[in-house]
Order: sequence, then structure tokens, then C-alpha cells
Amino acid sequence: MSIEPVYKNPENPASFGGVNALYRALDNRVKTKDIKQWLETKESYTLHKPARRRFKRNRVLVGGIEEQFQADLLDLQSLSQYNNGYKYLLTCIDVFSKYAWAIPLRDKKSKSILKGFEKIFRERKPLSLQTDKGTEFKNKAVQTYFKKMNVHFFTTNNETKASIVERFHRTLMSKMTKYFAEYNTQKYINVIEKLISSYNHTWHRSIKMEPFNVNIDNQGQVWQNLYGDISETKVKRPVFKINDKVRISKWKGDLIKATKIIGP
Repeated sequence: MSIEPVYKNPENPASFGGVNALYRALDNRVKTKDIKQWLETKESYTLHKPARRRFKRNRVLVGGIEEQFQADLLDLQSLSQYNNGYKYLLTCIDVFSKYAWAIPLRDKKSKSILKGFEKIFRERKPLSLQTDKGTEFKNKAVQTYFKKMNVHFFTTNNETKASIVERFHRTLMSKMTKYFAEYNTQKYINVIEKLISSYNHTWHRSIKMEPFNVNIDNQGQVWQNLYGDISETKVKRPVFKINDKVRISKWKGDLIKATKIIGP
């Protein structure tokens, strides 16, 4: 069975994927050794194979599907001349199911952001939405829409920001750059929906199924796949004890504020 048609088809769940994705898509009919050798001949794969860097992150615990989404803007201004003037992708992901969207925008004005969210919420609507502190998500028109839709909006304060949607960015950009290299193009606007469909139909390691197939009936199993038995999670011993003296290495705002100066 030929590997190339599967790899090069943007709609295929294994398109521009690695060994395991292609192995599953080919129904185990091609040996992983042969797939690996074939991939090593593809410049679109070898030149853009992402380096895996695993960092410990605090898990985002959610109870089920459509409970919490994360959203962000992917800046693609450098490619706008090849994509009918579109400069951004409004990306959004269900934290639980990993189901995702990417809506092309020509700018990040409130009207464009609003239309993007309207398109997403027509398909699925979360109880809460998390973003970074970008002003494009905090403008009056967008905030009014969230309130109208009864979506609780909140921003991320820590340095890791909305880590799940950022992880989705890396996956999407990996697919896009391989597509660009394979077809010698920088135009994505005509295939972005196919690439997103491919992502949503691709087996996901954390949920152990495809995001598209997560639903109310199987979300109990998905929760187990994501989090397992939390009661068995090891709790780390605190580094410090009460009354220990510590040195503050990074100031978070002013700790002391002078309210009145009395002269001599």
C-alpha cells in the first residue's frame, strides 16, 4: 500500500504526520520500519520535523466536554500577500476533547474577532473561555457578546499562558510548514479547513481517541484517559516550612508604597 497519497492529502488524519499516525492510517499494513525509511526521504518531513521538548506543566482540570475553551491569535502577517490579505488565525480549542478551530481573519479589530467567535459558538459553545491578556479579547464588543452568550471569560496570569491552545499552535504550524514544503507554496487559506479537519480526526495521545469522536456518552472514559485516578497522584513534599526565611528573586509589583513623606 502506498504511503504518499495518505501523507500528501491535507484532509487525511495522518497527513504530514509521523510514523505512528501513518501506521494507524494505513491499518497496520505497512511496517513502521518501512514508514520511517520512507519519511526520511521526504524533505517536507525531515526539514520540518519538530524537536520534542517536554516541560512539566500544571494540568488544566475540567469535568467534561464544552466546559472550558482556550483561544488565541496566531500571527501570520508575513504570509498575508499569499492568502488574500488574511493575517491571523483565531484559534480555539476545547480543553477536554481537544477539538479545535482556526478561523482566518484579515485583522484583529473587534468586529473581526466577534465574527470569528460567532462562527465557533454556532458549532459549540463553552461554559468558560480562557485567553492571554491580549486587548483584542477584552474590548467592549467582544466582552458584551460573551456575556450575552453566558460564557464566563477569564485571562491567564502565569507565564505559561494558555498552554493547551499554544500546543495546538505547534501542531497546526507543523502541518502547515510541511504542506508548504511539499507543495512549494505559502498559501494556506484554501486548505486550512482541511488541515483542521485532519487534526480533529487524528488520534490524540492524551485522550486516546480522535477529538471529533469525543461526546457526552464517552466523556467518562476520556476523563479517565486524561487524568486517571487523581487520588493516587503523589503530592510533593513542601520545600519550605512555616516561618522559614526566603529570598525573593523576582518582584511582582511594588510591595511597599509610600503614602506620606514627613520632612525634617
